[in-house]
Amino acid sequence: MQITMPQDSRCYVEISRARIAANYRAVRDAVLPGAHVIGVVKANAYGHGAAEVARVLCAEGIAWLAVSSVDEGVALRDAGVDCRILVMAGIMRWERDAVREFRLTPVAHSLDDLRLLEEGGGFDVHLKIDTGMDRLGTLATASEIAAAIAAAPRVHVEGLMSHFASATDFTSHQTEEQIAAFGEMVTALAALGVKPALMHFCSTNAIAYPRREAFLSLVRPGHAIYGYVSPARGPAPHAVFAVKPA
Repeated sequence: MQITMPQDSRCYVEISRARIAANYRAVRDAVLPGAHVIGVVKANAYGHGAAEVARVLCAEGIAWLAVSSVDEGVALRDAGVDCRILVMAGIMRWERDAVREFRLTPVAHSLDDLRLLEEGGGFDVHLKIDTGMDRLGTLATASEIAAAIAAAPRVHVEGLMSHFASATDFTSHQTEEQIAAFGEMVTALAALGVKPALMHFCSTNAIAYPRREAFLSLVRPGHAIYGYVSPARGPAPHAVFAVKPA
């Protein structure tokens, strides 16, 4: 793909579709057969062109993409992208109709989000648990979450997810503590009858320096698809895949 600047500009960027596809396959092959890939194309695919990258990934057979906002998801639908699209940064009340119309899957970050989605007629959602990154996700207990789900019968919690704070830092036990916290939440929710079909935790760095116990049913590579893995700190294992900038 070549995106050109206006004619009075001397600057342009060339992006290799083949390299995007090869990077995706490298990640996919590193996590199969146990996990499948959500391709993160937020922020215009990190500047690479969300619609073009999405088409490449869909041609490779990817089932899920992830964006930040409803607007980003709608733009992909307008571009003809038909696979599942996860909206990771949450939705606003006035965006519920667009979520339904364009078949987007919102991430809920709080019990209030579950109530908001119930009021909007119900949706398939992925619930994010804050296990230690302290950015997005609920800090509610398992019993509070189960009660909120029971009070929102039209909301189907299809997925449960979290996000690592420092997956490349092998001088710290934070990642192991997050994995343990997520596992405890999954067990506690299951005991209360909440058993989401999908689970995901790992983004690029936790896949590359494999936290295999957290691969779960889905993984969410972002910058790996574009050819980048962050350097690790401490006694890290060797990366399990190699990618090249696109």
